[in-house]
Amino acid sequence: MSIYKRPESSRYVVEIRWRGVPRMKLSTGTNSKTRAGAMERTLESLRDAGRFDVLRLLAGGNLRLADVHEDYQRDPAALQQRVAKVASPILGPLVDEWLKWLESPAALSSKTRRPFSPRTAYRYRESWQRLFRVLPRGREATLADITKGFMAEFREARRREGTAGSTINRDLCALSAFRRWCAEERDLAVPALKLPREREPAGRERWLSAEELRDLECATPREWWPLFATLAFTGLRIGEAQGLRGGDVRLAERRIRVDDGSRQLKTASSVRDVPIPEPLARLLAEHITRFPTGPNDLLFAAPFNDYRAARRVFSRAHQMAGLRSVTLHDLRHTFAVHAAQAGVPIPRIQKLLGHATVAMAIRYMKHAPEAYFVEDAARVASSLTGARDREEEARVALVRARLTKA
Repeated sequence: MSIYKRPESSRYVVEIRWRGVPRMKLSTGTNSKTRAGAMERTLESLRDAGRFDVLRLLAGGNLRLADVHEDYQRDPAALQQRVAKVASPILGPLVDEWLKWLESPAALSSKTRRPFSPRTAYRYRESWQRLFRVLPRGREATLADITKGFMAEFREARRREGTAGSTINRDLCALSAFRRWCAEERDLAVPALKLPREREPAGRERWLSAEELRDLECATPREWWPLFATLAFTGLRIGEAQGLRGGDVRLAERRIRVDDGSRQLKTASSVRDVPIPEPLARLLAEHITRFPTGPNDLLFAAPFNDYRAARRVFSRAHQMAGLRSVTLHDLRHTFAVHAAQAGVPIPRIQKLLGHATVAMAIRYMKHAPEAYFVEDAARVASSLTGARDREEEARVALVRARLTKA
């Protein structure tokens, strides 16, 4: 690297000949050798820090050396923003590439270290369609256009539409996942941006009573009911049910094996066995007769394994049945609430649902107390009056008497 003045100009030029960096002659814009020397040292610092992205932009004439020097010395964050703005790619093709990557076997979630499910990719695609509608230039916008101001505008637009906080958060998750991919997989300069989540309600409370479930069954096409009944009678997630293979369903043993051999499970605790009650066993036997299934074949093959098709059929059915605010996932809630009301202990509900912690299953217990008020009150009264202790002493005495006679 060297500094010199061009004959036709009084300003200094820095010439660089480094391995791995394009040869370049950069004008310093100054006739001060001291200032030009400072710019030379800035270039050396950028090289030592591995900022070849900045050096390549300088070589291509996309950045001015004086601007880079000022930002680097005073505010490195400003330099990062400047680089991102200049080098920022068009969002449309980049998002398409990311969505295609999500469907490849090599794509792993940084959170679960598992491949992305088709349902996740579908939701991310929907979220980006909404993001593009708010971006001023749509698909022609650049990565640098995803700013704090844009995010405030996007949140406000979604709120005006009456969108719930949980839905907005799903859009933010899609944006976060995309930005992470840009940085980790494409090595792009991603502008710093905080994405605080919207406040969400405690959770959906919707579940179906026995009467509502019968109404839903009557409104559902016969061939689709075995899938929906599997969700309601076992508590499986829709992705788990649609991923079942013929060998996973053991009707003779009245159980279903849920493992990660043929599907992407949410967590490690999702691996479990679930029982098949008699009403569901009859439905599944009829389904297998109508749609013969081998051990390695999908139990619910096309069109039943298409999440969007299942959601459309379910939506039409619950509307025909006169049910309001019901989703496919509410069938899982239905199983959990009825299990709690039937007196199934919390740890067993956790195991049946494949929850990672007991706390996730406890929320269903608030629907159960009414059925046990009289019984619980009697137990408390027995303890308060000492009757419970006397009953325990009597049982112990009876056991001892039997052992003595033996």
